[in-house]
Amino acid sequence: MNKKGFTPLEFLKNFIEARRNKQKTLTGFTLIELLVVIAIIGLLSTIVMVSLNTARAKARDTKRKGDIRQIRLALEMYYDKYGKYPLAGSCAYGSNCYVYSTDSANWLPALISEGFISALPLDPKNNAAGPWSTGNYSYAYGNVDTNGQSFDLTAQLENTSDADRCAVKCYKFYFDNRNWCCSGGGYSGQILEDSPLTP
Repeated sequence: MNKKGFTPLEFLKNFIEARRNKQKTLTGFTLIELLVVIAIIGLLSTIVMVSLNTARAKARDTKRKGDIRQIRLALEMYYDKYGKYPLAGSCAYGSNCYVYSTDSANWLPALISEGFISALPLDPKNNAAGPWSTGNYSYAYGNVDTNGQSFDLTAQLENTSDADRCAVKCYKFYFDNRNWCCSGGGYSGQILEDSPLTP
């Protein structure tokens, strides 16, 4: 708001109205008047674009959370049938090994072949394997323990104020109880983690 209490739109409206009243003696706008109007329109469009980009990032994060829940549900159905979680691709049980949504559309084949999920979700950006580093957007499944009783299912969130990100939740590795990102964990604070041990 300016000193008179007008919003930019009210100022613009009053400005144009004042110009109409002067039309009896003047014709056209001066260069300064046109530049003021263009500056106001530019400012308003910048504010709209910033808000739109923030809304898009939040929408992608909402999709990521829904995808992770869907994958987790399929993993639990697999567990109910076999008494253990599936291998992470060709990784052996008990190995620190992952499969990623960037690998292929069928990145967790056991869930599809058994009919627990019809199609595996992919991260909305799906740009780089290993969602533990800032800017790497993909889903990762792995670290399945020796008995197939635990795993890591990980994604990366864009919204830096999301309440489910690692910087707030302080997710831990299931196999040695170390923090992913808090207390010197070393990984991005934007991680979204789901595993049987995630609170």
